[in-house]
Amino acid sequence: MEQIRQGDIPGVQLRRRQDLAVPVEEAWRWLVEPDKLALWLAREAEVVEGPGGSLLLTGDLTGDGGEHERGRTVEIVPPKLWVMAFERLDAGWPAATRLTVRLHPLPEIPGGSQIDVLQDGFQRLPLSAGLTIWEAYRLRWKNALQRLAFVTAP
Repeated sequence: MEQIRQGDIPGVQLRRRQDLAVPVEEAWRWLVEPDKLALWLAREAEVVEGPGGSLLLTGDLTGDGGEHERGRTVEIVPPKLWVMAFERLDAGWPAATRLTVRLHPLPEIPGGSQIDVLQDGFQRLPLSAGLTIWEAYRLRWKNALQRLAFVTAP
């Protein structure tokens, strides 16, 4: 089992960061263009950009399920920040989690950036499932961000 990382609070919030070999503006495209999202985050993606927009994801790239997830935009500041109310539509969640995706330039890597994913609010899910869901998303973000780094590598 993987160590708990700084920024993680089991059953409450998780944080993942990944360095990317592309500038912030290009990294943003990998968050909002459905054909790019389908290469690292889900088998299918639909994006409605802007305030009041949304993200609809279908299927995990690992092939172990046909999940349906939705993120409804709470705040968006392209190309730096996208905050969503995020939930699994097929799991009967009584409340959405909050998914915050930030992009930062990386001064130490010319032309590079870092994606910072913070998902919190797992404590609003049923106690019997909250920790299991948290652990599943912790692994999912780890694998997805590694795929993103791979597909954006020169």
